[in-house]
Amino acid sequence: MVKKYKNEQIMKILTVLGALVGLVYIINGFASLGGYGFLPTIVVLQLLDTIIMLIIGLVVVILTFLVALKPNRPLPFHWLILFILAILLVIFRGGIWACVLVVIAALIGLIEEF
Repeated sequence: MVKKYKNEQIMKILTVLGALVGLVYIINGFASLGGYGFLPTIVVLQLLDTIIMLIIGLVVVILTFLVALKPNRPLPFHWLILFILAILLVIFRGGIWACVLVVIAALIGLIEEF
């Protein structure tokens, strides 16, 4: 059964904004590999590790987009899934601000559920 949230539009907007911010960080990561980064780099990792982390981060960003734009197709639009995707965004170099936006969307769903 599909769960409908009262504030689903706000949750979707926050999730899409979080995915866009994560995409900016991922694009910056790929650009910094060529020396064209536009955001400051904090930690320099090895090249292969960086490429793998960025590719996995890109997959997580795409999944975050799909959860918001096509709910219940690849993954259900549920607060727990949003929370897991937020954690994965931070782990795989999507940025802390992307995580914060998606966590806020997850918290809105959590509050509505209880």
